[in-house]
Amino acid sequence: MKKISILIIVIIFTLTGCYDQKELNKIAILTATEISKKDNEFIISAKIVNTEKKDNEKEKYTTYQGKGKTIQDAYRQIKLSSPKYIYPEHLEILIIDEEIAKNNINEILDFYLRNPIIRTEFYVIISKNQNILNETNPTNIANTLKTNNKYQGISNLVTFNDLTDMLLNPNEEIILPSIMLDDKKQYQISGLAIFKDNKLINYLTNEESITYNMIKNNVTNTIINYKCSNNNYLSVETTKSKAKIKINNNQINIILNISANINESNCNIKLNNKQELQELKQELEKHLNNKLSNDINTIRNKYNTDIFGFLDEIYKHNYKTYQKVYNNWNSSIFKSNPINIKTNIDIVGKGNIMENIYEKN
Repeated sequence: MKKISILIIVIIFTLTGCYDQKELNKIAILTATEISKKDNEFIISAKIVNTEKKDNEKEKYTTYQGKGKTIQDAYRQIKLSSPKYIYPEHLEILIIDEEIAKNNINEILDFYLRNPIIRTEFYVIISKNQNILNETNPTNIANTLKTNNKYQGISNLVTFNDLTDMLLNPNEEIILPSIMLDDKKQYQISGLAIFKDNKLINYLTNEESITYNMIKNNVTNTIINYKCSNNNYLSVETTKSKAKIKINNNQINIILNISANINESNCNIKLNNKQELQELKQELEKHLNNKLSNDINTIRNKYNTDIFGFLDEIYKHNYKTYQKVYNNWNSSIFKSNPINIKTNIDIVGKGNIMENIYEKN
């Protein structure tokens, strides 16, 4: 009798399902959302996976659009248009129009934080144009973000969780990747979007974006072009990059260790000659020190926003100094605080197959 009772209990638990379960053929999987605003109304585009796509159909996604005074209203309009229940747990990308970001993105963050059924590991990106999702699909955007971050260092990867951490940290400013459509309606990743007091203020150039990502350890591979003479350049590809920020007596010291390959050289340099290679190494380090220093000074003098998180580093490693500088950091100290940069470059690959040809010329 005891065995029968146990068997019945096991069967009951096996047959019990989740109260909110949805059958696969009755759901529409949401993969991307784009939010803009016009005439005081939110406009939301939702990219849905077309689960009923037949083999001879090219379109993998369906796009729905809704409008409303609130984000919830706009989503409700989309739900009324969709014949299936919209399932948001596979959301990959959230695209926020720059006009919303210029005012304040808190209301958008508040909506997603309050919604318990939306996972928060999706990527957040700022758009310079509207209707980005009409021209491409979420998977392409996500893959382009990852590839650009890994091999160029212009974009960064920011999840909604990362963005929330930036928002809640009083010592850190928000910085997000950006996307735009060119004249041919093709999308491209552009310079990082920088914020101050949770409002978008401008965009970094591609070169400034690379500098930011190198200092924040967001990039491994990128290209450094070094001008060795009037019309000749040497191209160096980084294979490893590690930056350390150290605070010493209110001074910020950045130490950047790089491993790199020489991928292209139009310079009259004998790479097999140890002395010339050492001189090149020193010139590259000097060049990169100047570049990083110029970019940091341009950013802080032009925008006065601590996107590098220097104040947060002071908070973590020297709290006494933090207490002294916190109140006046943005008004005066950040712009005048000494920043020292030291770069160490280890040239791993010289790529000297063609060297003899240049030596003869």
